[in-house]
Amino acid sequence: MSVTIKQIAELANVSRGTVDKVLNHRPGVKAETKTKVLQIAKELNYQPNFLGKALVQSKAPTKLGIILTPDYNPYIQALLRGINQAKEEFAPFNLDISVKMLVTLEPAELVNLLTDMSTDSYDGIAVFPIDDEQVKTKINQLAEQGIIIVTFNSKIEGIHDLCFLGQDHVQGGAAAAGLMGRLLPCGGEIGVIISSHNLSCHQCRLEGFRQKLEQKYSDFNIVEIRENQDHKEEAFKITLEYCNKHPNLKGIYITGGGISGVGRALDIAGKSKDLKVICHDLVPETITLLQNGTVDFAIGQNAANQGYQLVKLLFDYIIKRQKPDCYYMKIPITIATEDTIDCFEE
Repeated sequence: MSVTIKQIAELANVSRGTVDKVLNHRPGVKAETKTKVLQIAKELNYQPNFLGKALVQSKAPTKLGIILTPDYNPYIQALLRGINQAKEEFAPFNLDISVKMLVTLEPAELVNLLTDMSTDSYDGIAVFPIDDEQVKTKINQLAEQGIIIVTFNSKIEGIHDLCFLGQDHVQGGAAAAGLMGRLLPCGGEIGVIISSHNLSCHQCRLEGFRQKLEQKYSDFNIVEIRENQDHKEEAFKITLEYCNKHPNLKGIYITGGGISGVGRALDIAGKSKDLKVICHDLVPETITLLQNGTVDFAIGQNAANQGYQLVKLLFDYIIKRQKPDCYYMKIPITIATEDTIDCFEE
C-alpha cells in the first residue's frame, strides 16, 4: 500500500506543508526536522505521485529543449533514437520536448540558437556545447534566467550547468593509442582526422592519444592532423591525401564522424587491408567496416542511452525535484571488434 504525505506528517508530528518542503528540497525547515522526515520517508519507501503532479500541471507543459550537432553524423542519429524513446516513456507527464539541430559546428550558430531559445520559456535545455567564450556567456545567461542546463559529450569549464553527461575523452583517446600500439608494435606513421578543434571532446581525444603515444609508444610519428567537421566527404579527401603524401603510412585514427569516407578512400587506394584504423562510435557505417576488416577497433559510448538520459536528467530534476547523484555523469568506454559487435548497442 502506498504511503502518503499525510501519513508521513502524522508520524513525524509535523504539518503536511513541512513534509512537502522537505521532499521537494525547499528551504524553511529545521535540520533535525528535515532529517526525521527523510528517515521516515525512506523507511516507508515513499514514492511521490509524479503522474498526479504532471496532470495537475497539464495546463502548463514542461518545456524541454535539446540542442544537437549536425545530423549528418550517424552518432547524432543514435542519440535521437534514445531521445525519442524517452519522449514516448514520459509522454504522460505533459512534456513539450523539442530538438534543435545545428547545421555547422560554428560557435556563432549555436549562440544564435540559444538566443532564440532564451525567449521561448524553456524550463530546461540539454546542449552539446562548443568551446567558445560567447557560447559560455550565452549558456550562463540562460542559467541565470532560471533555465536548467545540462551539458553533454563535450565538457566545458566555466558553465553553470546542473551536470555533465559524457565520457572521459582523454581516456578514450589513450585507449585508442594503446590499441594502435598493439596493432603496430613496431610503430610507424599515423594520420589523424579530428572532427573539430572547437569541440572539447575531440581536443581531449587527441590529447589522450598523443600523450599515450609519447609515454609508451615513442616509435610512432603523427604525420598530420586534419579537421573534417564530421563530414564523410572531407574524411574521404583527407584519407586519400594522407595515402598519396605518406606512402609509409601505417594507421589512421579518426576522433569523430566520417568513418565511411575513410573506408571508401582506403578501398580506392587499395589499402583497406594494409592500414590499421581506429575510430569512435559503433554506428551502422562502423559496423560494416568492422565486418569487412577495414576498421580494427571502434570505441563506443552507447549514444542511444545518452539521448535517453538527457531527457531523464531534466525530467528527474524539474518534475521529480531529484538532483543527479553527482555532477559528472560518466559514460563507460566500450571497445568493439568484428567479433564483439553484437555485445554493444549504440
